[in-house]
Amino acid sequence: MPGLREAQSLDAKPRTAVTWPRPNVAHVVLEGEHDMASAPDLERALGETLHTCSQLLVDLSSVQFIDSSTIKVLIKMKREADDERCDFRLVLNGEAPNIEHTLEICGVLGPLNRVATVDAALMSGGTSANP
Repeated sequence: MPGLREAQSLDAKPRTAVTWPRPNVAHVVLEGEHDMASAPDLERALGETLHTCSQLLVDLSSVQFIDSSTIKVLIKMKREADDERCDFRLVLNGEAPNIEHTLEICGVLGPLNRVATVDAALMSGGTSANP
């Protein structure tokens, strides 16, 4: 159908937005499809945000696709957060089961401190499961 594919590709554009639900708590929301083309921008955005917060919430609930380069960035940012004693949480609310399944298969869902909601992450009190 003409126009349908074009509309879908616009929705798939990788987007990243940062909000601050509390002082020193960054909520980074990813949307669309994140792959090796968007990984450098994602790494830069997360890295810059990481250095300005004590808790980093990376929300993949609206992501349609990720590849191994995106997973690599998430793992790298989690390690950097640990080094800086910044609490890193991955938010997946169940609306992106393909993303959750991919991370589970890769064995990184637990190490990335998955939570179901931003509120659950905020209630964690900034304590990381992995010191």
